Amino acid sequence: MKGKKMTRVGYEKKAQLQLDSWNAQIDALEAKLKVAEAYAKLELEEQLSTLHKAKSDAEAQLEELKSTSEEAWEDVKEGYEAAWNDMKSALKHAADRFA
Repeated sequence: MKGKKMTRVGYEKKAQLQLDSWNAQIDALEAKLKVAEAYAKLELEEQLSTLHKAKSDAEAQLEELKSTSEEAWEDVKEGYEAAWNDMKSALKHAADRFA
């Protein structure tokens, strides 16, 4: 035996309940998006802070390299190359993370 035919009012109530359910699901997804955006922003700020520090270190090493004597420049060069590699690594990590 088939079910009873739904009335118009019953159908409208059913449709409204479905719309209310979808609205709640959309609201929940929007809330998750806001949390994800905030988290991503914090993570990006941390990455940028790391990049700025690595850049400052590389700049300081370059200035030291420029002002060092001919005899000592090989030692300073090693420090600059380490700072340079740190900067490249930090940039690659940030680019990979946020690409």
